[in-house]
Formats: sequence, C-alpha cells, structure tokens
Amino acid sequence: MAEPRTEDSKPRFNKAKHIAYWRRCHETFLPSAYTSNDSTRLTFAFFIVAALDLLRVPLTKEHRAATRAWVLGLQHPDGGFCGSPTHAMPAVAGDAGRGTANLAATFFALLLLGAAAETEDEQRTAFAGVDRRKLLRWLRRLQRRDGSFGQVLWEGEPLGGRDMRHSYLAAGVRWMLKGGGAREEEEDVDVEKMVEHIRGVQTYDGGISESSQQESHAGYAYCAVAALALLDRAASTTCPALQQGIADRGGLLKWLAHRQFVYRSADEERQDESEVNYVEAALGEMSLDEGCARPHRHVGFNGRWNKKADTCYAWWLLGSPGLFDAEPTRNYLLEVTQHGIGGFSKNVGGPPDLYHSYLGLTALAMMGQDELREVDVGLCCSRETVDKIERARDGLLEAVARGGDGDGDGKSKSQFYDPCQEAAKRSYNCLFRNNGDKTMCGEYFQAYRDCKEAWTKQRKKETGSFW
Repeated sequence: MAEPRTEDSKPRFNKAKHIAYWRRCHETFLPSAYTSNDSTRLTFAFFIVAALDLLRVPLTKEHRAATRAWVLGLQHPDGGFCGSPTHAMPAVAGDAGRGTANLAATFFALLLLGAAAETEDEQRTAFAGVDRRKLLRWLRRLQRRDGSFGQVLWEGEPLGGRDMRHSYLAAGVRWMLKGGGAREEEEDVDVEKMVEHIRGVQTYDGGISESSQQESHAGYAYCAVAALALLDRAASTTCPALQQGIADRGGLLKWLAHRQFVYRSADEERQDESEVNYVEAALGEMSLDEGCARPHRHVGFNGRWNKKADTCYAWWLLGSPGLFDAEPTRNYLLEVTQHGIGGFSKNVGGPPDLYHSYLGLTALAMMGQDELREVDVGLCCSRETVDKIERARDGLLEAVARGGDGDGDGKSKSQFYDPCQEAAKRSYNCLFRNNGDKTMCGEYFQAYRDCKEAWTKQRKKETGSFW
C-alpha cells in the first residue's frame, strides 16, 4: 500500500519502483501463484512488455528477437495463436482444431509483436510470419449466426459464452490485420450482425452484459463501446457502428457515472478487515467543474452494483473521457493501491499483480501522467505501439499485394508435433473407460506430466527464450 499523505500534498508516482517491479517480472520467474494461469502466459507477456513500453523502458535487441520468436512459435497451423507453449502442440491432423488457439491469445499476440518491434525494419516486418489468410478465416468461423463470438473452435464450432470481451477481441484482431479497408475476395466477419448483437445486450439499468437479462458489468461496457469504435476506426470521420450499437446512450452514461465509490481511509482504520470500507458516492456531491472544491480526496470505481472498488475499473470506466473528475481517482490509485515495491494491488492492503498493475498504469496514462507514454484507449497500449502495428499491417499487406497469400513464414503442422500426445491420449482413454474417475488413472497422468516437464526443458534449451 502507498504511504499515507497529508490532505494538501500531491500524490507521487514512484516510477523507479514501477520499473523495478516490471523488470523483475520480465527477467525472473513469476511467483508460484501464477502457475494456475499458465494458459494465459501470452497475455502476461504482453502486460510486462507493454508496461515497460509505457514506462519508456526499451527492450534489448536480444529480448526483442526472443519475444518475437516465442510469439510466432505459439501460432496455430489452422489459424490464431495459443496462449502458452503448453497448448501449442497439436500432433494429429484430426486434433488440430480442438480449442488450442483462442481469441484472447491471438489479440495479445498481435499486440506483443508490435510492442516488441523497435527499428523501422522491425516495425515493417513485425507481422511477417503471421498467417493472415488462415487467421482471418479462423476469426470468421468463431462468429455465430447471432453475431456473437466464441473463444475457441471445437470440432469446427465456436465454444465459449456470448461474452462481450470476445466481440472486443475480435474487433481488435480484425482491425490489426485489415485496418479500414477490406478486399472483396477476403473472408470477413459479419459486421452488421456483430453490431446488432452488441445493441441487443444492453440491460434495463442502462449497462451492458452478456445478454439483456443478465447483470451489467463495467468491463462489458468498455468492451462493447471499444469494439464498436474499432469497427469504425477507419479513414471516415463518421461512426456508424458506435451510433447504431448502443440503444440507450443516456442510460449507459448514467450507469457508468454510478460506478464511482468513495474510499474512506479513516473508516478503514476502525473496521474489521472483512468489512467493506467503500460507500457509494452521492453524485450530487461530485462535480466535473475543476473550479469546484472536491469533497472527496479518493474516488475509485466498482464494476457492478453493490461491489467493492477495484483498481482495474479505473481503466474500464475512464475509457469514457470527460465523464469523471480524474483527480480523486488519481489520488486513489497513487495513495491507496500503488504498492510500495511497485505495481498496483486490486484494492487496499493486497499484493501487486500483473493484471491490476498494468491497468493501473494505463488508467494513469489516460489521465495524463507525465512519466508515462500516451495511451490508446481502444487497444489499451501506448500510441507508439499502435503506430507500430499500423506499419506492421502495411508491411504484411504489401507482401500480400506482391503475390503472397498471407501465409507468412509460420510453422508447419509438423513443427507443432507434441511428443507427449500419446501419453495424453492414454490418459483420456483411461478416463473414458472409468467414467471420468481420475483416481483410476494416476499413473497415466503422471507419465504425461513427466513427459511434458522433460519436453519443456528441452524446448527452452533449444530456443533460448525465457518465456
């Protein structure tokens, strides 16, 4: 937790501590608590590299090359990217389409390739090796008839709930590969159906959810608006998707405004740790007028009704510029959740973690923190990274125009061979024979784990990549 300060003092952004935190994450093993999140390792890699970029800390040439090689090594032969080397291993042709590539990993893979490029040549060739044609086909197959998107393909069908995050990720991937233009012969998602789906998930209270009958969530609201904005991110100054995709703008703005919470540090000292120390702010006591006296020093945001304030919602909510007074939220981040060793915690008293530390940085960058690069609200990274992605896309499209088909120089299916696949199949067969009873299949699962451990060590030794 950040050091307490007097009411009149200006909070300090401890840049040196944040750099030390992110360098430690980049150059050493993460704490054991992250082990269960191995399937999202690519996302964590993006948070680390993008955070260093926001802090203006460049990667070495060796680290840039290693990052690029590692990301391309996660590309699936049928399109998309896998979230971890653990999943980049389809061995049999019939198994290749069973969920190993996912939408979130693909989104962060493209962002990471852009963020890891530095020189002009690296930026122009950042997407070299990305199989654009297969990726766009895979993306189209993830879309359902109602316009929503699944997260993975399984037996050719999209799986995963109708989560608004999937629509946002799909819009981001589409923009990074296609930009504002589209060739008639290319496969593409159904944009009209996508907009129609987003329009249909606004709830009775004005918020956004997975469907109009479920609970509103601030993260979904950001994803809906950002997805529509990415569909509109082209040369045209009009925004048809954004205009058509939100049925009740006034209701959404009102719901977003009610996500503000006041943090009362004095109350916290008197309360038991299990008690909630946030109270919903009376909106009449808050003002967007910089000339008005601010009655509350620390204001955070929650994501749903009757929930505690959380660092990450400073990002999800501040994506609506001009709607909130930024200063109390900046105080909240710097004086309440900024951690003494660097990074940000989810809320007061907790340890820093990659997710909240990155979104804490982006929220501060959105509020104009001097020590940070300017952030792109739609893609949640620096403007410099977005510029690199545009150059990378231009380079890839030029290669296609010269006669290529967008295959790049990615790995062939044979290069994704997993020597442990047979051990995995024996484990699954055992489960099938024993009606899912894992206690009957312990030796098979142990053999698979032993094989994977040996193979992982071998791959790390061969590639020289820390990731």
